[in-house]
Amino acid sequence: MKKVLLVISIYFIGTFGAVADKLECKDFKGEWKGNKKGKGYQGDITILFEDNCKYKWIGSSGKVVTPGKIKIKKENIITYNNQAGSRGKVTIEENTLTWKNVYTGNNYKVVVNKN
Repeated sequence: MKKVLLVISIYFIGTFGAVADKLECKDFKGEWKGNKKGKGYQGDITILFEDNCKYKWIGSSGKVVTPGKIKIKKENIITYNNQAGSRGKVTIEENTLTWKNVYTGNNYKVVVNKN
């Protein structure tokens, strides 16, 4: 009986813990800095997020390179679409975001950190 209660307890703790870790647009809000390598613009980049999952990529000159929007799907899978037509995936690890245009060429990578 104790083993059954232990298994049930672990299940509920895991279930509620997963809900608490669900990503939301507000988790990205603010300024992220890093660089972009590959096709198109290359160099230092800043990504500014708004509450509604919209963002702006800003190049080292201060000019907006590309505005777009991320979508947070089930199991915290993040995809993006930008106004230049690029689409891809975003992975998050601690305070680092990695963007890859896996759906449209798979020829660049952006790595930024939260400031």
